[in-house]
Amino acid sequence: MLRNKYITLKKAIYIAVICYTLILLFIVATSYICIKKLDQKVYLWIQLENIDRQILEVRRYEKNYLLYHNKQDLIYAMDYIEKLELELEKNSKFIKNLDTKNKIDELKKTINNYKTILENFIEQEKISTAQAKKIRKEGHKIVVIFNEIRNKIIQKLDDEIKKYSLVPILIIFIVLLIAPIGAYILAIWIIKPIEHLAYYAYQITKDQANCIPEYEKWFIKYKEYEQLRKAINQMINSLNNKQQELIQAEKMAAIGTTISGIAHEINNPLNNIFLTAEIIIDSFEELNQEEIQEMLQDIYKEAERAREIVAHLLEFARNKRESNLENIDLRKLVKETLKLVANEIALKGIKEKIILPEEEVFVKGNFNQLQQVLINIITNAIQAMNKGGKLEIRVKKKDYQAVIEISDTGPGIPEDIRKKIFDPFFTTKEKGTGLGLSVSYSIIQKHKGQIEVESEEGKGTIFRILLPVYRKQGRGNVDGNR
Repeated sequence: MLRNKYITLKKAIYIAVICYTLILLFIVATSYICIKKLDQKVYLWIQLENIDRQILEVRRYEKNYLLYHNKQDLIYAMDYIEKLELELEKNSKFIKNLDTKNKIDELKKTINNYKTILENFIEQEKISTAQAKKIRKEGHKIVVIFNEIRNKIIQKLDDEIKKYSLVPILIIFIVLLIAPIGAYILAIWIIKPIEHLAYYAYQITKDQANCIPEYEKWFIKYKEYEQLRKAINQMINSLNNKQQELIQAEKMAAIGTTISGIAHEINNPLNNIFLTAEIIIDSFEELNQEEIQEMLQDIYKEAERAREIVAHLLEFARNKRESNLENIDLRKLVKETLKLVANEIALKGIKEKIILPEEEVFVKGNFNQLQQVLINIITNAIQAMNKGGKLEIRVKKKDYQAVIEISDTGPGIPEDIRKKIFDPFFTTKEKGTGLGLSVSYSIIQKHKGQIEVESEEGKGTIFRILLPVYRKQGRGNVDGNR
């Protein structure tokens, strides 16, 4: 029963995208049908004009014959009569559909009578005044009947053109009304459990709760939240057990504060989720579908990253960790990481300078873990520059090593503290746990790299990450180390 209540966030986003795509296809299909209908109406309008021209030509040659008695004019008139009959036959189906069947039949009958009179005139040497009046009368009757048909058809065409022109506009208006509401509901559906998670995470940091309870308000929940909640609770239990072991072994009496490390480690992804979600809520009417989809994907990525961070903390407590290694371009790693902390940088009024090489700088490693290292270091730099400053990040190659330098203009780190910053649980922050840089140091070591620190009080700090370059070589050797 519980399984039916959960859906993955990825699937929910896919469903939302599919729904919006179907709506878009519906709009396109409806617009296409309306355009085709309009095209038919315009085509019929043109055909009516063609028929009108045929009738005018017949009457012109009729008039010429009555004036000059040239039988060639009768032959020309007969040609146009035949063309007129062809035009009527070709378009009679469309015209009859517009409630003009009786009039069309009357027009055809009149044209046939007119044609018979013309044929008789061709056989006669001379016509009488009565015959001339008769042919004028029949010709005039053709004009009158056709004008009645055309006026009626034009009225109906005007009505249908207006109708088919309004349909796409009406559909688009309805979609524009429904789409933001759907996006807002989806955003709230994603945000509320995260707020619930953040609230209890904060309560845990204040020792006012020892686990995160299940979020009960939504009947359908997304699976990643529940996995994250269970992972955090499992981590809390594991850290509590570790705390007891350390206390019994008389190691690090401050282990009781490790539970608050949850907030430190997952604070960055949660902040990014909140900031992105706030943008969606505050500006969703101004955002288009593509921007909303991109922001929801960012939320999903951050939730995934938070879950992985929790898993890493749990593994750190158990002293076990496995890494899925891949080829990583450090330029991309830096760019993606800066997107996640861009809001914090902007809020603190910090100027950033990014220096990246033109060529790719590849290393072999785990993208999320290396990103976690950069976020930890950059976040420390941001927190060190409360009143603003300058953050510089540089990527370069040095011999067979890839180097990432992160420098800030903060107050610097005293020498006696600098020696301890990578020790587990060492911190100078009031609510810190000292796990951030310790985990970062461990990750870089597992990537066969190093972290160096240079700092001068009053001037700032430089963190330098050195990793082996991954280089593909022509004869099968792909190891960047020599």
